Amino acid sequence: MNHAFFHQHLQFTRSFTKKLNEHLAEVGLYHSQWLIVYYLKLYETSTLVEISSYLHVEKPTISRTVKRLEELQLIEKIATTDKRERRIRLTEKGIHVYEEAIQIVSKFEQALMDGIPEGDKETTLRTIQLLKEKL
Repeated sequence: MNHAFFHQHLQFTRSFTKKLNEHLAEVGLYHSQWLIVYYLKLYETSTLVEISSYLHVEKPTISRTVKRLEELQLIEKIATTDKRERRIRLTEKGIHVYEEAIQIVSKFEQALMDGIPEGDKETTLRTIQLLKEKL
């Protein structure tokens, strides 16, 4: 049962990411970029280390994605008193792309959740949260 559970979870995650990428292509984003844009919209400014910790992704991976988002003019660096600290935030263009992307993501997620009983959703969420705590 455990093997099947985790295998199905991994298969779902891969399929979810692939399909979401297809939808996010409308606004020129990939799932990995969307995660950072979403995070910055929630927290306004951040360092690469904070994003890395939140997403549980290695800092070099975050750095590459952030560089690409800078090239797309969706995020910008913020001057700080500490030269070692690199803070970033969404640009006006980044906020606009977020607003378009959140509608796409919400519609996609809602379509997936339609028809699933509330009790099943709550149980699944609790299970995921418990497993995450064990990690």
